[in-house]
Amino acid sequence: MPALKTITVSLPAAMGKEIEKVAKAEHRTVSELIREAFRQYQSQRNLRSLAQEGRASAKKKKITPDDFGGPFED
Repeated sequence: MPALKTITVSLPAAMGKEIEKVAKAEHRTVSELIREAFRQYQSQRNLRSLAQEGRASAKKKKITPDDFGGPFED
């Protein structure tokens, strides 16, 4: 089992209750639900970063959507 790190967060009471409600409905612990939410956040953040790198690379290489054709054409 990997080492664990306990983190305490403060949330509005209503949000805390909603998190507990969702966790219970999904038969998960609050910790599991929060870990999954963070994994989703990381994935979206990484995808945005990758997209930004791709746009910067395309701009540097002067590639436009017209260079791709197909579904990328307006």
